Amino acid sequence: MLTNAQLATMVLRHVIFHDVPNQRGEGGQQVVLATDPTPIDADRRRLLKSKLVKSLDSKSAYGVTFQLQPTSPVPKLVRDWTAQGYNATKFVEASQVMAQHLYQVQTGAVSAGLLAVIDITVDNRHGLILMKLERDQGAEVKMKHEGQKSHFEMSILDSLILTGNTRLFKTAAFLRRGPGDDDFEMAACDNQHNATDTKEMARFWRKYLGCDLEEAARVSTAKFFGATMDFINTHMDDPELQTVMYESLHSELRSAHQAISPRAFLTNHVPEPVRHELRTFLEERHVPLTSFEKDTQDISGALRRLTYISEAGVRVVAPENRGELVVVEAEQIVVNDRLSKLGRA
Repeated sequence: MLTNAQLATMVLRHVIFHDVPNQRGEGGQQVVLATDPTPIDADRRRLLKSKLVKSLDSKSAYGVTFQLQPTSPVPKLVRDWTAQGYNATKFVEASQVMAQHLYQVQTGAVSAGLLAVIDITVDNRHGLILMKLERDQGAEVKMKHEGQKSHFEMSILDSLILTGNTRLFKTAAFLRRGPGDDDFEMAACDNQHNATDTKEMARFWRKYLGCDLEEAARVSTAKFFGATMDFINTHMDDPELQTVMYESLHSELRSAHQAISPRAFLTNHVPEPVRHELRTFLEERHVPLTSFEKDTQDISGALRRLTYISEAGVRVVAPENRGELVVVEAEQIVVNDRLSKLGRA
């Protein structure tokens, strides 16, 4: 999973575009392959990076890992490319194979579009970004030919990427962190689907990227819950804010949502004074900030509540796994906790 800090220091070095139609003939019958990267000036490079960071740092982004036995050529191409220094010929060849493979899987209701393959570095580490763009009807896309070479003109960035209505509806980033085949920080984003809708996104990325969503859902869920609880108990001094955070966390995990978006939780439920601190706390503990499927089987006991009702109708509700907080005696119920706030039922 790429962190916000890594995305902020990302350097875009080279980008090449290919026009990839749907096999129904939408957008053209054949793949239009460039043979050279598109030259980009400093201003467009900066704006393109801003678009990518916004997409990959959004609640629609998910951590992914390479499949063990992918049918897609993308994992090998990414591994081979990021293990070497930049070579213009190999960069073009790898991007063309990726475009041809996209054409093979781009069937049925999958929209036609352009594939951008972007060579990046982060702290001198090599990476690659794949970006699929919706090609709006009427958007002008020009190919420039120079002898046997051809590339899409820089105006493609103005027409399809840098406009306010642009839909970068599928993006994936791979950053090498070591020499091994799985030594990568990776994320994929699909702006066509909600953060809670992982299945449709996962289906396309499995076929095209040869990737699966990162780690087991129950592991991600338990890590998020455990780290947030640790933060509440060790980094927050205000009992009232602790209670609000505690209730919001439990409400989120007991909701009917199929996925958890830590970024949305930070925005919607975490007080501004501690929001950045919690985000850093989660990243340091390798908790994904990208959305992931929710599975509470490992923390189900911590989410259940016990309700104690006295003869006079006093109700005490406590976490089931914190039995020491409430002691039931013959003549009284003792709550071993501090009062944080008063409220009305």
